[in-house]
Amino acid sequence: MSKKDKEQTNENSTQNGWEEYRNAVIENKNKSQDDFEKYINLLASGGIIVSLTFLEKITAVVKIEYVIFYLVGLVLLVFTLITNLYSHHKSIEDSDLIIKEIDEEKYEDIFKNIERRNKPINLLNKTSIWSLIAGTILILTFVSINLFAMNENQKPSPSDNPRQNPKPLTEEKRGRANPTPPRTNPSSTPKK
Repeated sequence: MSKKDKEQTNENSTQNGWEEYRNAVIENKNKSQDDFEKYINLLASGGIIVSLTFLEKITAVVKIEYVIFYLVGLVLLVFTLITNLYSHHKSIEDSDLIIKEIDEEKYEDIFKNIERRNKPINLLNKTSIWSLIAGTILILTFVSINLFAMNENQKPSPSDNPRQNPKPLTEEKRGRANPTPPRTNPSSTPKK
């Protein structure tokens, strides 16, 4: 095998490696797109269900406490949704740029840009995770506080206890009663 043939074989091998890498990037892009749509549906429907449940169950309490926990928790969950979705969008854009660089055979640019491109995606992902955790903790705290308050409001008071001595019934409640006899006793001798 001549030197030229060896170089051609090396070049083909290198080209095949880049094609495999390109295919892996395309596969990653497709997965990100799938995840993007899946997360939109899961988070949006989950948020709606959770919100409706809270509105139905917690608002039955006479006095709702610490509403700020609930509101901040919901904002954090929405922020989680937005950052997570933007992370997937950014990944898709970066994958398109990598594919373009491979097609243009700008292999060195890929190595130069890969860390710069992945840094914001990693930051967005970490932010999503922490805002999800914080939002969940705040909403669970809100629910716990209000469930305890709801239980306190439903505890029976002593006046609700059915084992207490019954109050005397009025005439309306016990049916027809005989009239009360007079206080003076009738004479023992009958009148003639």
